[in-house]
Amino acid sequence: MKYCSRCGNEVVDEAVICPRCGCQVASYGGGKNVQSGGNGFAVAGFVCSFFFLLLGWIFGGIGLHKSNTLNGKGKSLSIAAIIIATTLFIIGILEAFKNI
Repeated sequence: MKYCSRCGNEVVDEAVICPRCGCQVASYGGGKNVQSGGNGFAVAGFVCSFFFLLLGWIFGGIGLHKSNTLNGKGKSLSIAAIIIATTLFIIGILEAFKNI
């Protein structure tokens, strides 16, 4: 068996395209073909979301997009970054209107 480099789906050795995503499947032999390393954008988005909302949104969004090519690695951290940045933005807006 081999794995699709795009979505990580297990495909038979004779397959030319992945039945799940339609991507051309290269022959990698054994072992799951997953890019090594983590999703740095997800981590950066999570950290920045507490201090720099805009960077939290940007890096969180990039990390979320990149998690698709990393078989979901960093997806939940990216979503958390976006939620935290959005929540802090809303709290800031409400505090600004409260003081008017």
